[in-house]
Amino acid sequence: MGKSKLTVIGSNDADQEIEEIVNSLRAFYHSEEEAAFFSEKVVFKRVTKGALLLREGQLVKSSFHLFKGCVREYYLRDGEEKTISFYTEGDSLSDDQKKYTQAASTVSWQCVTDCIVSVFQFEDEKEMYRRFPRIESACRIENEKQYAQYKDAMHQYLASSPEERYEHLLTTKPELFQLVPLYHIASYLGVKPESLSRIRNRLRAS
Repeated sequence: MGKSKLTVIGSNDADQEIEEIVNSLRAFYHSEEEAAFFSEKVVFKRVTKGALLLREGQLVKSSFHLFKGCVREYYLRDGEEKTISFYTEGDSLSDDQKKYTQAASTVSWQCVTDCIVSVFQFEDEKEMYRRFPRIESACRIENEKQYAQYKDAMHQYLASSPEERYEHLLTTKPELFQLVPLYHIASYLGVKPESLSRIRNRLRAS
C-alpha cells in the first residue's frame, strides 16, 4: 500500500506522532480504495487545551475521533456550564440527530487537555456509506452499541446518589481524575465542588 497523504491542521507538516497514528490505521482498510478515500477525506488535527471542537448553537457539520487527550461535553444553563460527559482516547464524538436534521447543537465540546483528533465532514461520511456498504454496516452496529451503553449509563446516573456516581466514575474511568479539574467532575456528578470534596474525604476515611 502506498504512503497515505497526511493532512494536519495546527501542527507542523512533519508530525511524527500523527504519522504513527495514520500508519496504525492502515490495518483497518480492506482495500486500496478505502485507504485512498480516508487518506483524502480525513483530517488529523492537534487541538490545544481549552479550545472548542463544537460550540453550542453551531451547526453540526463534522464528527471527531479522539486519539489523544480528553474532551468535555457541556451546555449552558443560566450562564453556568453543566458538564454532561467526558470523552477519552478511543472515543468518537458525533451528534447524528443534529447532523441529519441540520439543527444547531445544544452542547459544546471542549478540549480539557491538548488533544489529537481526526475530523470527518458529514458530506464525506454520506459518500463513504454510499461507496462502502461494509463500513456503513459496521458503523451502524457500533452506533447501536454506543446508544445502548449511553442508556445504561443514564439509568445508572439517575438511579444513584452523588456518592455512588463518584465511586462509579472512579471505577470505570479513573484516568479522568488525572486529566480533568475536580470542578468539572463535580458538575458532571451534579454537585458543588465543596460537596465533592466532602464525598472524597468521607470515602478516604471509611
